[in-house]
Amino acid sequence: MAGDGRRRDDPHVTGGLAIVGIPRWGLWQLPNRAVIAYVLAVDLVALLGAAAAFVLIPIAGGDLFPCVALMACSVLYTELSRPIEKIRESYKGAPHIALMSVWIFAAVLLLHPGLAAAVIVLTFYYRWFRIQPNPLYRRTFSASATVVSGYAAAGFLAATSPVLFTDMPRNIPAFLLVVAAALVFFTVNTLLMTIAVYYGTPHTKVRDALATPADYALELATIALGILLAWALADWPIALALIIGITLVLHRSVLIRQLRDQARLDAKTGLLNSESWRKAADDELARTASTGQETGVLMLDLDHFKAINDRHGHPTGDVLLRMVADTLKDEVRSSDLVGRFGGEEFVLLLAKTGRLHARNIAERIRQRVASTSPDGVDMPDLERVTVSIGVAVYPQDGTSLDNIVKAADRALYVAKRAGRNQVFVKGDPPPPVVTTAQTSDHV
Repeated sequence: MAGDGRRRDDPHVTGGLAIVGIPRWGLWQLPNRAVIAYVLAVDLVALLGAAAAFVLIPIAGGDLFPCVALMACSVLYTELSRPIEKIRESYKGAPHIALMSVWIFAAVLLLHPGLAAAVIVLTFYYRWFRIQPNPLYRRTFSASATVVSGYAAAGFLAATSPVLFTDMPRNIPAFLLVVAAALVFFTVNTLLMTIAVYYGTPHTKVRDALATPADYALELATIALGILLAWALADWPIALALIIGITLVLHRSVLIRQLRDQARLDAKTGLLNSESWRKAADDELARTASTGQETGVLMLDLDHFKAINDRHGHPTGDVLLRMVADTLKDEVRSSDLVGRFGGEEFVLLLAKTGRLHARNIAERIRQRVASTSPDGVDMPDLERVTVSIGVAVYPQDGTSLDNIVKAADRALYVAKRAGRNQVFVKGDPPPPVVTTAQTSDHV
């Protein structure tokens, strides 16, 4: 899991001091006892599984070389990738796939379950020590969940194949069994981690507890490289050097993608920034023009935002911006474009959406914002947060993006003059203007 920005000398997160400070671990601050019990149960299953494996399953002499090789690869890779990881770590809130499954899944396929658990633990804790000093209980749980996932994959292979991976025939049925074991590993690990994130973080939505499809694809790619690495160690160990090189190149490409994504997004809300939204909206409008379909544009403004900032401070304003951004993402389709236009203004492009539908969506957003209480904000005098929304539709209100945005912005101005907390659609009869004195009780 991503780090929480604590210093390495914090007793919650480092070395021997972390062990001494067990009563002060962040684990005990999790939302409820069920979550704490879940975390400890996964840790216990991982520990007892390794102990049982060492007692019940003899270690083959041939396991020692790949075990040492995988540990060495994990340490070497961590050191070589540190510059990249330090940059990736600086982008807080971004999904973080660490590419450790290359070494981990190879260990699951090749090694005695206890030795595989040792490789996994070393991989996680060495990375924790050198790169990502997040709370120790999180690192322990992540390692334990991965160990348990390895047990599940190894158990699947043991139940479906009469021979070990090293003795499997190199044919299609054996290949499909190994791929199925990889999917078992991925599925169990994803499930264990998602449960922990969802129930361990207050107010987290299921969507926020999940990674993106691109991140899951990356994780599957690293597991696939783990299969190739296990094959190389079993049949042609010198190929190990190629796997390390490929993984480093993949790691750098992940950084480039992350930097590109960060450049497109608004840092406070995670929405598209103004420039990125305009580019994407231009492309979408060009596609719409070729089909003759309508497209709705909504301009949205957070009412009295300057007064909120002045009264409660900019951190509170930032919380409200994120709340509105989350509401917008929840209320529109994934194919719609949502951006922060600047300050307290947001803009939405609703593809294949006519005037009536756009009006209904805008009204739904307005009502949802007005009925939502911002989490983690202490503002007893703030009864509710409201928004004003202007709506325009292509091609009736303009044949270019600039014209449509200007039309929606003018409609927004009408909504604000009508008393705020309003939706106004371009082309409708203008409502009566409400004076400032009449609306002063709204915040």
